[in-house]
Amino acid sequence: MMAFLSRSIPRRILASLVAIYIATYLATALVVYSGVRSSILESNRNALHQLAELKYERLVNVMETLATNVTAWSQLEVMNDLVSGDIDKRVARTLDDLKQLYGLTGNLYAFDKTGNLIATTRVIHASDPTGHLPPEWKLAQESGLVLRGKHTDPFADRQIVAFEVPVYGSFDKTFRIGTLVLTYPWATVEKLLFSTETGTILVEAGEPIHVLAADPVGISSRVEFDPQKPPDNALIIGRSTPKTGILGTWQVDSLQETRVVTHSLRHVVAELAILGAALGIPILVLGRWLSNRLTAPVMELTRVVREIADTDKLDARVPVSSDDELGTLARSFNRMTESLERATIEREQFVRDLEMLNQTLEGKVVARTSELEAAIMAQQRLIGDISHEIKSPLARLGVALGLARLTSKNVAPKHFDRMEQEIDAVSALASELLTLARLDGASAAVEFAEVDLCELVAQIVADAVYEAPLRTNDVALLEPDDPIVVVGNEDLLRRAIENVVRNALFYTAPNTPVTIAIALNNSGRVSIEIGDQGPGVPETALAHLFEPFYRVDEARARKTGGSGVGLTICQRVVALHGGSVQARNNRPHGLIVEIEIPVSRQSA
Repeated sequence: MMAFLSRSIPRRILASLVAIYIATYLATALVVYSGVRSSILESNRNALHQLAELKYERLVNVMETLATNVTAWSQLEVMNDLVSGDIDKRVARTLDDLKQLYGLTGNLYAFDKTGNLIATTRVIHASDPTGHLPPEWKLAQESGLVLRGKHTDPFADRQIVAFEVPVYGSFDKTFRIGTLVLTYPWATVEKLLFSTETGTILVEAGEPIHVLAADPVGISSRVEFDPQKPPDNALIIGRSTPKTGILGTWQVDSLQETRVVTHSLRHVVAELAILGAALGIPILVLGRWLSNRLTAPVMELTRVVREIADTDKLDARVPVSSDDELGTLARSFNRMTESLERATIEREQFVRDLEMLNQTLEGKVVARTSELEAAIMAQQRLIGDISHEIKSPLARLGVALGLARLTSKNVAPKHFDRMEQEIDAVSALASELLTLARLDGASAAVEFAEVDLCELVAQIVADAVYEAPLRTNDVALLEPDDPIVVVGNEDLLRRAIENVVRNALFYTAPNTPVTIAIALNNSGRVSIEIGDQGPGVPETALAHLFEPFYRVDEARARKTGGSGVGLTICQRVVALHGGSVQARNNRPHGLIVEIEIPVSRQSA
């Protein structure tokens, strides 16, 4: 479903409209259904209340009529015969006449003052017990009518209610001569209350409430008479209003099943469904038309965008068909494509101009590169030629100096020593210049082989100590137990490391240690640290130590000698071997030069 909707905006708009309609209609239908249901339930509740009131009033009317009648009958003149025991049976005949005249469904009983049964409308059988006033009918001190609620007839096995009234003599209204009792069958009471359309419960107030009658049987168990507890929602209950009188403690409840009342709501649900479908069809048609109408400009814009993407032509335009937001979008898109078209034309012209400038610049770069290469080669040839030309006269000058020593007797030896020292310095400078020229030149011609770096450094240290035997105890070499092999040129590596070692010994006073440490690091390189305890150099000079002919202190350099290219040669040699060299001051004084060179796979 989501894949179907995601392919088209009109489908999503239509689906949104339909979803909004369905949600709105369902909410409205739910409100209507709830309102109708509540109205029906409330209407039935009121009707049941009125029905309970009607049943209660009918029952009260019957009971009050009977009470009025029995009270009037107790005051008849014939009742004076109770004193004589109704010898002539006038009381019995009167009771029978009253039962026939009023159509009584119960019986009348007349008892004398001592409680003996004098007369009754009930047919007495030989098996019946002797007639005495039952204990439950004794009036005790009552002076008026008393209604005995639902109980068993003492003279017959059936449920009744009884009206009891004291009988006073007409000759003396204060003299009680007997008791008159009217029984009323309970079945007749139930007939007054029960109906086939609704359930009925007759209760008597008290603690607890006493259910006198219920139809259908067992329905009273579903009714909660405690007002503090929630009612059973499956039942609709209408209760009579409590009143005063002989039935003031009685209450009639009319009940009906909620499902029976709400059964008619099925028609409401069906009508709501039909109405929803009837309203949904035009909304669906209108929504489809509206979605297509709204998305047509977007589809046209999509077509033009796809055409531009496929052909790279920016001359396509979107037709403007309205002045609304979609029309504004189309006009903005057309202005954008016009700007892009102009920018593309300008960019193409700029690219063509740039290509021409690039071609010109490339030609100039090539020419300048050739000039630089020629200048560098000329410089290298010049340095090599100068070095070569210097070495030949120096050699001849050295020979001549030796002959002069042999033939001259009057010249002081110190002058010859001075001349020999200067010749050695110039010869060393020429040798270093030749080395530097060879490193700047054809590096590819340098031959590489495996070199045991630990052994090479040990030889360099041994040579340095041999030349300065007094410094034998000043040099400390720290190396690993296993050999470390690098691929390189042994002569160049010797020259590079030897320059640093000789500098460290030269600038360190006697009896001051010089440490040379060799170790493998985690990056697959061998590290050679040469540390001295000399004066060190300023922090600003550390970055320039490896520049050709750089001197930290010109005055000091003139005193100590040196060509100023030893560290430069070291840096060039290490770079030629793929390594690096750097210098840092030692603490508290001195200088540390660290050389890193890649090791061969065998050593790693």
